[in-house]
Amino acid sequence: MSDSSARSRSDAAATRRWAERLERFAAGNHTVVAFCAAEGVSGSNFYLWRRRLAQPPGPASNQPKVVPIRVAPPPAPATPIELALPSGTVLRLPADARPELIVAILRGLEERPC
Repeated sequence: MSDSSARSRSDAAATRRWAERLERFAAGNHTVVAFCAAEGVSGSNFYLWRRRLAQPPGPASNQPKVVPIRVAPPPAPATPIELALPSGTVLRLPADARPELIVAILRGLEERPC
């Protein structure tokens, strides 16, 4: 048996245990601190699993925030490069902007909370 298949079964079991545990919490009337003490788990793990299980499963959560781009040589005459962001902001860069600059800008934007 491979390490990854054992890990995947272990992850599935942990997910199932935490889903059941969070259902018990929702059905009761304990505080998080009292519930975690009774269950023998830490409050930080409780909040981590509650957040993790609240996210919709599937490939959408694994989608990159910024998709890969390819910068081709500009046609003549050179037109500026425009990047339209989901927020509606449009970045205009000179046609001869180096690809490294564009990547650095996008990485910087990706790290900022919106």
